[in-house]
Amino acid sequence: MLTAGDAAAADRLAAGMVFGLTTEAVTWPKPGLVTALDTGCHHDMDVYTLLRSAAELQACFRAAAVFGLERGSVSEAARDFASLRAAGRQAERVMLAATGGVNTHRGALFLGMLLCCAAGVERAAGRPWEPERVCRTAQEVSRDALRGDLSGPVGARASVGLRAHAVHGLSGVRGEVLRGLPSLTGHGLPALRAALAAGRPWREAVAETVLALMAVVEDTTVLNRRFDPERLRTTRRQAAAAVAAGGTATRRGRRRVARMARSFERQRISPGGSADLAAMAVALHTWWALPRDAAHAPALEGTEAC
Repeated sequence: MLTAGDAAAADRLAAGMVFGLTTEAVTWPKPGLVTALDTGCHHDMDVYTLLRSAAELQACFRAAAVFGLERGSVSEAARDFASLRAAGRQAERVMLAATGGVNTHRGALFLGMLLCCAAGVERAAGRPWEPERVCRTAQEVSRDALRGDLSGPVGARASVGLRAHAVHGLSGVRGEVLRGLPSLTGHGLPALRAALAAGRPWREAVAETVLALMAVVEDTTVLNRRFDPERLRTTRRQAAAAVAAGGTATRRGRRRVARMARSFERQRISPGGSADLAAMAVALHTWWALPRDAAHAPALEGTEAC
C-alpha cells in the first residue's frame, strides 16, 4: 500500500514524463521529425497524433513508477523485470489504440517506463531524483534482461534494433541503457541545461538537445525505412557539423539545420531515438528541478495530492 506521499511522487513522475514527450513533440526545428510546424518525413502522423498518444500514456508511466516504489530496491525490480516488460507491452497496446495503429512512442515508452521505475526505486531508498543516479539505477534494473536480448537468437520478426545488432553490431537503445545512458547524461542533459541557463526558451533548448543527441546517439531507428548503416553515419555527421556551427543559436548553424531537414526528408531519415532521448532529458531535468520537499520528503498519511 503506497503512502499518500509515494502516490503523489508517482503522479509527479508520470506528469514529468508526459511533459517531456509533449515538449519534444511540439519543438522545432528537428530534421526529419514531427514538429508543431510540419510532419518531417512522416506521412502517418502529425503533432496531434503525438500529443494524443502522450496523454494516453500517463497512466502507464505512473504504473512504472509505482512498480519501482513497491519493489523498493534494484535487486527486487530486476528480479521482477518481466512484469515491467509485460506492463510495457500493455502500454504499447494503449498507444496503438489511441493512434489508430501508428507507432508514435514505442522507444519512448521503453525508456520512459524504465526511468520512471528507476526513479521509484530511488524514492523508496530515500534518495533524490538526481539524473545520473536515476540513469545508473535504470541500467542496473534492466542489465540482465537487455544482455539476454542482445545475446539471444534473432528471429524473422525481430525488431530493427535487434537486427541491427545481429547484422551491423549496433546495440542501439539497449546498448545505450547498458552503458548507463551516456548520450543522455553526457550530451542531451548538458545541452538542455546550458540552453536554459543561457535564457533560451524551452523550444530552442529542446531543439539544441535533439541536435546534440543526433550527433552522438547510435540511433537504429534511422534504419527503419532502409537498412543501411550509412544513414546513421549521415545523421551523426550532419548533426555534429550543425552543432559545431552554433546550432540553432547562430545563422550559420540554422542554415545547416535547414539543409539537414531537406536532406533527411528526401532520404526519409527520422532520428526517432534521438527524439526519445531528448524527451527523457526534459523529464529528468523536470524531476530534478522539483522542490526537494515537494518531490522527496515523505508526506503525512492522509495528505491529499493536488
